[in-house]
Amino acid sequence: MNQQSPYLIALCNQLETQLGFKIKNIANAEKSSGLLALDKLFISPHTIARMYGVVKPFRTPYKDTLNVIARYLNYADWEDFCNNQTNVPFDPNFFLTEASDGFSLAVLQLALANEDFKALYLVLEKAKENENEAVLFTAADLIGASVRTCKKQKELLQLLAKNSVGHRFFYECYVDEDNDNNYFSDALLNCYLPNVTNDYKKLYVYCFVISQTAHKTQQSSPLIQEFQKLTGQLDKKNGHFHELSRWMECQILIDGYNGILQETWQLHAAELIVLTTGLGFNEKAWLLSRSLKALILFGFKEELFHQEELNNHIDEIIKNQKKEFHSIALYVLQLYWICKSLYFHNKSVYNPFRIHNILFLNESNEKTAIEFAVASLFASGENKNIITRNLKSFCETKGVYWVVKMIN
Repeated sequence: MNQQSPYLIALCNQLETQLGFKIKNIANAEKSSGLLALDKLFISPHTIARMYGVVKPFRTPYKDTLNVIARYLNYADWEDFCNNQTNVPFDPNFFLTEASDGFSLAVLQLALANEDFKALYLVLEKAKENENEAVLFTAADLIGASVRTCKKQKELLQLLAKNSVGHRFFYECYVDEDNDNNYFSDALLNCYLPNVTNDYKKLYVYCFVISQTAHKTQQSSPLIQEFQKLTGQLDKKNGHFHELSRWMECQILIDGYNGILQETWQLHAAELIVLTTGLGFNEKAWLLSRSLKALILFGFKEELFHQEELNNHIDEIIKNQKKEFHSIALYVLQLYWICKSLYFHNKSVYNPFRIHNILFLNESNEKTAIEFAVASLFASGENKNIITRNLKSFCETKGVYWVVKMIN
């Protein structure tokens, strides 16, 4: 799911509640900075404005900034704040969305359960007025889970494609990477794409389908020509980090299928390093992980292990990880980092983290394959034999064959 850390969303919401006003412009940010300064807590208006998306692009705040805000909210520091949030931090109090006849999670869930699409359309319209991102991400999860099991799936996909909130919740936020029977790829092409005009959103569609085709079938996609035509008109400087990560991944996949990756992979690695400059750890993780998967799919694992500058960035991300920023991207980097450490016989002690099984259900296949792979690296005896015997067929079936190439 393409989202900010749920802990950061919670922090921003609680800060606005404590201050008594929303932070929607520079004047609000300046007022916030002044109020914090009264308590001898200092954050610049520009930093606050960037954190709330007033100043673009959004970047994950430095830990010192998060510590200051946490102290203003009467926590010891950022880590203490995170430890005192709910176990499912992006799932807000379900019943606090009923007030004032506004957007309601309960009504949304009921409309989805009964496949009442007339009611669903009205609920989505009300969501346009809701600014609580924790509520909106919960709504995206509800919609995504319902689409997967809906008896009238095609009708629901069309409804979501013709509604701007449907775009945001399902096609752009939920992003079903599991893509069972290619239903999500087909929906992007046949429902979503005809209803978007933004070139970067078109790029997202082409990249998703090209990547899915490569990883699931080990074949090139007929959309490559459309991708190349479109990217010739776009500038990476204007792309969101998720768009850039998919763009870079597709460039690598295309070079792989054209048989020139041996000559170009180091150029791609150098560009990745440039593009990560100034990004936070979460953004860097996404940019690096998608490209790593593409390179590993074409057998460049050992070459990557010896790319010192790129590995320095990955080492930094792994060593500075925090649970509030765990993601599938970080899961990918963790598996890569462990394999690299074993390759070089590194004696560092590292305890792999594991993401709770209720999170990232839109990427459950890759998440599970990575967990099996990490387990295989630490298992012994009969357990190792069972994992080894089953992992390859699981990855081939689910379209995550890069995982097998990573651990072999």
